[in-house]
Amino acid sequence: MDAHDSVRQKVWEIFSTTFAERADLFKGGVAARTANDILGTALSNKYLDPLLADEIAFHMVDWETDAAFIVAFLLFPERFTEEELQAATEMFLIHVPTHVMAAARLAGYNIKDSP
Repeated sequence: MDAHDSVRQKVWEIFSTTFAERADLFKGGVAARTANDILGTALSNKYLDPLLADEIAFHMVDWETDAAFIVAFLLFPERFTEEELQAATEMFLIHVPTHVMAAARLAGYNIKDSP
């Protein structure tokens, strides 16, 4: 098991013991799709176009495992090895910014690629 797999496993252990069945939300699949649908419905009341709202919701929800890492790390920083922290930071930085920028752009915010 490499550091990427190890940090995913450790985050899952923290969430499954802390949040029981709610931890499944951070593994993707049906639970994340339900959250996506709820957010998309809420956003459709603002953006009117349900397809646009669903796409924004997707970009807000698709990085749930990255968000889980941040929360798990803030709660229990001592549980992670240096290699796991490096791997998780790499995964976060590769995956999350594109989703956040896409959601912001779809919502009509003028987001630039660089400062």
